[in-house]
Amino acid sequence: MNALKRLSNTPKLHFLDSGLLAAMRGLGFDRVKADRRTFGALLESFVFSEVQKLMTASGLWLTPYHFRDHQNHEVDIVLERDDGMIVGIEVKASAAVKSSDFAGLRVLTDACKDRFACGVVLYDGTDIIPFGEILAAAPLSCLWE
Repeated sequence: MNALKRLSNTPKLHFLDSGLLAAMRGLGFDRVKADRRTFGALLESFVFSEVQKLMTASGLWLTPYHFRDHQNHEVDIVLERDDGMIVGIEVKASAAVKSSDFAGLRVLTDACKDRFACGVVLYDGTDIIPFGEILAAAPLSCLWE
């Protein structure tokens, strides 16, 4: 990822136990349900934690990153394989997906060129929806199937 010229150096921190994070912040069910932004942040940390578990079990050598360029396009989770191939994962706390949800993934695709393998928007729906040859929306439940 160091070769990406448009990458900013802003780190992203995840608390790997989203339930404990919610409890420490005093975020009860009703408050999280009422505030989609808070729910989205907790969901993103939860998904990051699940991806970390899957990485451990995969047998692949993967390094996780967060991508944000200088125009603030971002991708929640970027996985780089030891051979340099890149996968982008965007997390949406929504039951529907639209083309604009792929904006960060498209910027990452352009930045990585041939190294970009595919990108996915994980969302709270039930269908896998293609958005071109290497981009798709997939249900969050795919993490456990």
